[in-house]
Amino acid sequence: MNLEAAGLPTVLVATGELRPLADRTAADLGLPDLRVVSVQHPIGGVDQTTIEARADGAVDEVLALLTGSAHRPDTDAREGTTPT
Repeated sequence: MNLEAAGLPTVLVATGELRPLADRTAADLGLPDLRVVSVQHPIGGVDQTTIEARADGAVDEVLALLTGSAHRPDTDAREGTTPT
């Protein structure tokens, strides 16, 4: 979030379970439109193959958000839900 505040386009990757916390923290830090991509929870305690698959699944959305071809801070594409 510090990079975004400094003007460097940033995408925060968080698990779906932690997405609401990420959104609230970003808003509290003055970054309510911070780009956030959600991946399946949990990240800890899963094998390398699973982590790589989750990362691979998020790459296109991260790139789209960084290049401006998508900006949906209220959409949780990985989990198929809208955070509260």
